[in-house]
Amino acid sequence: MSRIPLCLAITALLLFPVSLPLAGQETPAAGVTGGTTGTDSEKPRYSSVEERRLLVALQQERQNLVKEREALDRKKKELKRLEDEVDKKLDQLKKERLRLEELLAEKNAAEQKRIRDLSKMYEKMSPEKAARIFAELDQELAISLLANMKTKAAARILNNMNGDAAARLTTAFSSLDGK
Repeated sequence: MSRIPLCLAITALLLFPVSLPLAGQETPAAGVTGGTTGTDSEKPRYSSVEERRLLVALQQERQNLVKEREALDRKKKELKRLEDEVDKKLDQLKKERLRLEELLAEKNAAEQKRIRDLSKMYEKMSPEKAARIFAELDQELAISLLANMKTKAAARILNNMNGDAAARLTTAFSSLDGK
C-alpha cells in the first residue's frame, strides 16, 4: 500500500516539475508562472516545457506574419508601379496608333490625288496609247484610274484594248466595292 502513494508522487513530479530555488536565489511569487523575476533583463520562466514551446512557436509565427506582411506590402507597391508603367505605355500606344492612322489617312489622300492626276493625264492621251498602257498596268491601278475618269474617256480606252483585257477590267470594275 505504501507503494501507490509513492508512485503517485513520482508521477506527479514527472508531470509537473517543481523548481526549487538554490541557495541565494529568490523564489517566485505565488501564482506567477511566467514573466521575469527581479530585473527585466532576465529570461521569463515557464511553468512547463510545453508552455515554453508554445510561446516560442507563437513568437516565431508572429515574426513570420510580420515578414509576410512586409513582403506583401512590397509586392503591392511593385504591382502598383508596374500598373502605372503599363498605363503609361498604353497611353503611348494609343497616341502612336492615332498618329499612324493620321499618317495612313494622309498617305491614302495623297495616293488618291495622284490617281486623279494620272486619270486626267490618261484622259488627255490618245485612246490607242492609253489602251496599250492600261493593258500592261496592274489591274487594281487600272480600275482605280478608270473609276476616276470621265465615262466617255474610259469607254474610248476600253474600246481600243484587246477584247480579253477589256473584259477582265470591265468585270473587275463592275464588282468594285466603292473603292
